[in-house]
Amino acid sequence: MTDPNVLFTTLVKPALPIFLLVGGLYGVRFVYRRFKSSFKGSLGETLVTQGTFRLLDAALYRGLSDLYVPRPDGDGLTQVDHVVVSPFGIFVIETKNYTGWIYGAEHQAKWTQTFGSGGKFFFQNPIWQNKLHVRALAQFLKLPESKFRSVIFFMGGSAFKTELPEYVIDTSLTGYITGIEDVLLQPEEVAAANAALDALVARTDKRVAKRELLAGIKRRVGK
Repeated sequence: MTDPNVLFTTLVKPALPIFLLVGGLYGVRFVYRRFKSSFKGSLGETLVTQGTFRLLDAALYRGLSDLYVPRPDGDGLTQVDHVVVSPFGIFVIETKNYTGWIYGAEHQAKWTQTFGSGGKFFFQNPIWQNKLHVRALAQFLKLPESKFRSVIFFMGGSAFKTELPEYVIDTSLTGYITGIEDVLLQPEEVAAANAALDALVARTDKRVAKRELLAGIKRRVGK
């Protein structure tokens, strides 16, 4: 009978690093697939906050991320990816971390993401999504919607295959924001908006807010 210690030393031990590597890769794959949407959302938030926000002139622009704002219809909360408050308007930014080809139209309910392999994924029109965010912020800040600027920012290397509005972009979010120079807000309006958003952030418990957000989605879907 073969000595188990000899068997381990000659066969198992040399292959152990490979087993550990393969096991580790499967573990990473499982975690990524399980929390893929969270990873992509966190990556998008980091790219904007650590990239765009840091490049903006702090004397003119103030950036905030991951805001939970009461819906304009009073039915729970809506989540806003990013907001930039400036004299040139309040930029409301919806980010999409997508690859592949993007097909859509301003008045089309569903847009399409396609891949060279033939894969296809449908997602909600982000322009419509962001209109809700703009209405929610306008109501919360007690400002007309004309003071806001909607921006849809696709990152991740996607390519647009249909004509889209100029505020739907896939490069240089910083350049787009700083390229707008029409003044929409007076200094006192900028200060009031920043103060109101600071107060919102200070009193928001994000764990509670996320539960309320999901509960509202389920409630509306059920209707």
